Amino acid sequence: MRVAPHRRGQPTPLIFHLSAALVGYTQGILAAPNAADPSFPWHPDLPPFAGPAPTPLDVTVEAARRLNAMIDGIARWQTHPYRRDLAEPPVVWQMGAARVLDYGQAPEATDPQGPVVLVAPSLINRAYVLDLMAENSFLRALAAAGLRPLLLDWGAPGPMEAKFDLSDYTAQTLMGALAVAHGLGGKPPALLGYCMGGTLCVGHVLTRGGARALVTIGAPWDFGAIGGMAHHIRDGAYRYGIPQIRQSLRGLAAAFGTIPISLFQHLFALVDPIQAARKFRHFHTLPDDAPQTRLFVALEDWLADGVPMAGPAAETLLIDWHLENTPATGAWPSAPRNAPPIPSLLICGARDSIAQPPMATALKQALPHADLLSPPLGHVGMITGSAAPVHVWEPVVEFLRAHA
Repeated sequence: MRVAPHRRGQPTPLIFHLSAALVGYTQGILAAPNAADPSFPWHPDLPPFAGPAPTPLDVTVEAARRLNAMIDGIARWQTHPYRRDLAEPPVVWQMGAARVLDYGQAPEATDPQGPVVLVAPSLINRAYVLDLMAENSFLRALAAAGLRPLLLDWGAPGPMEAKFDLSDYTAQTLMGALAVAHGLGGKPPALLGYCMGGTLCVGHVLTRGGARALVTIGAPWDFGAIGGMAHHIRDGAYRYGIPQIRQSLRGLAAAFGTIPISLFQHLFALVDPIQAARKFRHFHTLPDDAPQTRLFVALEDWLADGVPMAGPAAETLLIDWHLENTPATGAWPSAPRNAPPIPSLLICGARDSIAQPPMATALKQALPHADLLSPPLGHVGMITGSAAPVHVWEPVVEFLRAHA
């Protein structure tokens, strides 16, 4: 079977993923003779090593097996016959690249005139992760529960959005979508934000109000609390210099019109260099007819289908938020934070490596009246994981039924 056109050269950056796996396995081969040394830096979650150290040859054989499994997993995904063909619900508003899709008119909806919930996803990834598959759709589950979800699909920035920073997206696109949602429901809607969409929703609620209730899922807030490899990347960026990074981003925007999605894919890869090796080795073991196989392919297709970002918006995200921590310090949003509190639910995944728990739970400082839920799930797992309906979807429905 041939490689699907939309997967050719994926996952990006493919050469980085392969090289990172090769380097990691090579380090394991070189370190093998020292494995039995009491001072060997084993991961704290692993039991103490017992027995003689493995020979470099044994580790080389295992490394080759794992690398082959990763490559076979990538090839299996690239040639898989799955194609997303889920029909979109009607578009009820459009401005520039942005659209609002009415899931109250989806076939699964039980109350097309139910409480309106405006849903704002991230700007970097496609909005359809919230409606990934017919059997795995957060938005259709909300509609089936009697709510009327309206999805704000930001789209890829066009001429209108080319000069937008994140405050412009909030003041113009989000405000426009809120006005439409208010008109459709006859009263202020509830707001639900996922990932950085949740951060934007919080900024709006703090400064402008105009929402009946607020839910965030995996929304980062205190970027100074970032840990792991992302912390070291942040330190390296400081040493390189904020003015130099700002100049580089402006050069990319001038050259390409937007900031290419490949920049963000490289940054995500740096945060966990061996992640691709782990997940494609796992995919290599899944049966062809397993539901997990189809879900894996759908998610990888979504990850490969990223969205470029307007230059000023990328500066806000990468410099103002990540390096200068403006949400937590009160410098973003710039408008006074004087809106009255509204019922709020903050969902912060205990295994979230993107909006890490200290980053997301810091929202309680900005919204002290909010309820906090910490399901044992990761960033995407809170939306598409097998445990998401119980740990996330149902609590969200219960909260919105009570407050929307």
